Amino acid sequence: MPYAILGPLEVQSFGRLVEVARPRRRAVLAFLLLHANRWVSTEQLVDGLWGEEPPRTARAQIHTAVSALRSGLPDELAGGLSSEGSGYRLRVAEGDLDSAEFSRRFTAAREFAESGEKEEAARLLRSGLGLWRGDALTGLEAPFAGPARARLEEERFVAYELLADLEMSFGRHHELLPELTNLLNQYPACESIAERLTVALYRSGRQADALAVVRRLRRLLADEYGLDLGKRLVELEAAILRGTLPPQSSPQSSPQPSGPAVPVRPAPVSDSLADRELRIHRPAQLPRATAGFVGRGAELAKLGILVGSAPGDTGVALISGPAGVGKTSLALRWAHSRVGDFPDGQLFADLHGYDAVDSEVPGRVLERFLVALGVPGYEIPADMAHREDMYRSRMANRRMLVVLDNARDYQQVWSLLPGTAQCLALVTSRGKMGRLVTETGAVSIPLGLLTLEDSVEALGQIVGAPRVEAAPGAARDLARLCGGLPLALRISAVRLVEEPMIPVAVLVAELTPEEGRLAGLGLPGEDHTVSRALDHTYARLTAEQARLFRVLSLHPGASLGSAAAEAVAGRQETLGGTSSVLVRQSLRALDAVHLLDQTEHDRYSMHDLVRLYSRKVAPLSPAEEELAMDRLFDWYISASASAHEVLTPGGARVVPDLKHLSSGLSPFEDQDEALRWFDQEIEAVASLIRLAVARRDHRVVWQLSSSISTYLMRRHRLDLLVETQQLGEHAAREVGMELEAAAIAAKPGNRLLHAARSSECGPVRAGNCDLRPPR
Repeated sequence: MPYAILGPLEVQSFGRLVEVARPRRRAVLAFLLLHANRWVSTEQLVDGLWGEEPPRTARAQIHTAVSALRSGLPDELAGGLSSEGSGYRLRVAEGDLDSAEFSRRFTAAREFAESGEKEEAARLLRSGLGLWRGDALTGLEAPFAGPARARLEEERFVAYELLADLEMSFGRHHELLPELTNLLNQYPACESIAERLTVALYRSGRQADALAVVRRLRRLLADEYGLDLGKRLVELEAAILRGTLPPQSSPQSSPQPSGPAVPVRPAPVSDSLADRELRIHRPAQLPRATAGFVGRGAELAKLGILVGSAPGDTGVALISGPAGVGKTSLALRWAHSRVGDFPDGQLFADLHGYDAVDSEVPGRVLERFLVALGVPGYEIPADMAHREDMYRSRMANRRMLVVLDNARDYQQVWSLLPGTAQCLALVTSRGKMGRLVTETGAVSIPLGLLTLEDSVEALGQIVGAPRVEAAPGAARDLARLCGGLPLALRISAVRLVEEPMIPVAVLVAELTPEEGRLAGLGLPGEDHTVSRALDHTYARLTAEQARLFRVLSLHPGASLGSAAAEAVAGRQETLGGTSSVLVRQSLRALDAVHLLDQTEHDRYSMHDLVRLYSRKVAPLSPAEEELAMDRLFDWYISASASAHEVLTPGGARVVPDLKHLSSGLSPFEDQDEALRWFDQEIEAVASLIRLAVARRDHRVVWQLSSSISTYLMRRHRLDLLVETQQLGEHAAREVGMELEAAAIAAKPGNRLLHAARSSECGPVRAGNCDLRPPR
């Protein structure tokens, strides 16, 4: 095959090695091969090759390396490397990359093994393992290489284990000894390999050597890690000493292997009543994973660390995030990829935590779990405490995965958690569930929105890459409108699949107007919509939290502080006072269920789709909206005027024209503090000026425009300065404030800016640059 990374990087053309000489080019090619047939942005390549400290020339080096690869690769391979937008794609045909071919054969082998076709499974495993020429990505030095190498090596190790289990089922214990011994030398603390080697030695007639393996591992675990030997190896040792372990399994009739036998998951080796019962009652309740899953590499890696953690470590992980962000998809994708790590079974329950009607009661879920674990219905106790005891007793000494999806709070999941870290409980919730983290030591995995690149890739995986690639600009626009929310992306993709003749640009045009976007992100006759997902969260808010949620949706900026939130909510005695406890509690509650997101200390943002939902679900009356906006405008007028006064010492003090009392506003201590406030709030102030223009609120426009001029000059924000000063001057004249209009026009530097801009777009004046709102 042309490309090989299971060992040193190699490229071949018609049996001839093609030299890729320079380390940077080899690293770029390896990264693209690891992401074969997927679009890779330049930023991803820079991060992969240099990590957190790339050189200033990183992008140029990437471009040079890709150009050199195109010219250096044979024609039949160079054609697969293309530049797409601000990134690249390397197309690799099936069977042309050894790592992809190994994964394909390994997956097929597992399916054959599960269906009982063990010979074919063993053949595929031997052929797949034969593709390896050493350690993956040998000699490659780059930040991405280590994690990629570890992932590939883990898959190889699992394949070895599965092959060993198959070979042992054929009775080929003696043939396995060299490979198992070599593996245990590489992984001396691995109990699963020690267990297999012990059985193989015993059934090869070497009882003393078998016991020596167990005792050696016991000493190693005690001396190096302070751990006890696992239960299965203890039972295996006892069975050998008692002579109750069968000396030889019955080999199945099968041809001898054509290649070397080598070792994944430990198969039960003792034949106790509990083991036989477990083989009969081994639940596998995971639902099918959804299509179109992309990204989430860091989150998947964090989950992977939990497997095989030392005794005493947490056995609980919490995936939290807003409605529709893909928590269930992540949990199921990871769970399906790691079923081999939980050989005793997997339990799953959708707790419907935010559904007032269908929310699950823990006792009912426990009953289903106990039945799945083999408990007859008539033996399940009615008492909740006894039911919990029976559940945890049944889970003891087993390695199982329990997925508790869509949980509401700690109370709903506590009874369903296994009592040992040998089992892993994976909880998903819209809430941050701080109590679960503090009480159980759960590993918290917050899930954010998808990047623009991942969003486009998700659309392509569901709709089909050709359709997305045919309209890349429209696809990116659609991804932006969905705001990185996987649920919105999936609904959009479904609409495109169900209407194959509709161009992507037509759906973009439909979703662009805000008033129809939420309706467009729904499917006729289905409950799975963005609005419906948010309904469940909104329904659980208190009256005060719901009121604050609605009024905060009026704020047009990217983020706001708690003081501004208090102002718009009308919960402060003085606009400059400290935020009331009630508002702070409500802000934390909205952040906990991801209707708001805390971006930094005391500052919050709202997703665009959540903002649209808030305005639709329970719109304020015109009078309520007017009052809330006046409060918000007045708070920003007061604060920006105060900051402006500090930045212009000696200037005439202007008393703000307000509709609401603003006494008590805390003054800024110095210019640095005033500048920091403007740095945080300037985008919000600019958005408020534009909103006030649309509302024809000239009082707000001229005051805010006047207050930010000095800051914009200090920070060299010339475009925004020209825009806002023109708006402010016009607004002051509209309300007959000629002196104020003249003062704005005469601000230092403004006329110079107007002249500078006029050389590009003509004089900036009402005659040719009309910034007045439409009448």
